Amino acid sequence: MSDPKIYLKVGNEDEICLTDKISGLTYLGQSDSSSSPQITNNYQQISGLDGSQFLNQTFDKRTINEQFSLDFMDYEDLVATKHEIYRLFASRQLIRIRHSDNMAKCYFAYPLAFDIAPFESGANTANFTIPFDNPSGYWFSVNRSDKVHDFDGSDVAFALGFPNENIGSYQYNSLNFNVYNPSDIAIDPYFEHHDMKIKFSFSGGGFNLKNNTNNTEFNYKKSYGGQLTYDGLNVYKNDGTSTDDNMNGNSDYGTITLAPGNNSFTVSGCSSANITFSFPFIYLI
Repeated sequence: MSDPKIYLKVGNEDEICLTDKISGLTYLGQSDSSSSPQITNNYQQISGLDGSQFLNQTFDKRTINEQFSLDFMDYEDLVATKHEIYRLFASRQLIRIRHSDNMAKCYFAYPLAFDIAPFESGANTANFTIPFDNPSGYWFSVNRSDKVHDFDGSDVAFALGFPNENIGSYQYNSLNFNVYNPSDIAIDPYFEHHDMKIKFSFSGGGFNLKNNTNNTEFNYKKSYGGQLTYDGLNVYKNDGTSTDDNMNGNSDYGTITLAPGNNSFTVSGCSSANITFSFPFIYLI
């Protein structure tokens, strides 16, 4: 079995394998103590009543600890290597991180302070941990739903939470269809600000999209000859996001959410439609 690898993509730069980039560095894996989601329960206390009333549950940001070992020749080599490692994180940009044991998932984080020092005086090895602050608290699929096409029950598909069947490409030409959400949680672009875009075109006087599974729906109230993109509460021409591309005046500001698992959709108000769901899958671990 090959040694574990860790891959970093800083901002828009090319992804690198950190142990290939830094001579003498070995990746020891993620600390088990940082692998759990941070659950926060919110309550309301009412004066004069015992206890508290549960309001909601949130998943807070968390720190994920990545463990390393560094072999070096002498003090000068240690200083030079430390400089090279710290320079990787000097851009102050969000870093995408993924591991060789599951290349289909990643998280986005900022590094926190860490020290690199020999484990004892005179040693030529330093064991250290880099803590990464994950502000969303989530893990994500590397690919978006409309970029993944082969869900065949393989190990990658299983790791992403798919059943052992081909569920399609997230592109639909029917007025009745199912959208499978393999995420651990609901995809909610309005209240939770999750990333989900629905690209659609249609023939007819309007376009109503309803998720019968959770009774969320969106209505576009005017005919349109091209492609539109629904992004949270906003509707744009094509893929645009500028003010000139905004088409909100023809929508009802409805919002679509995806429950975990199968979501049954119905399209009405038009004779035909072409719809694509584009979103990353979200996981707690």
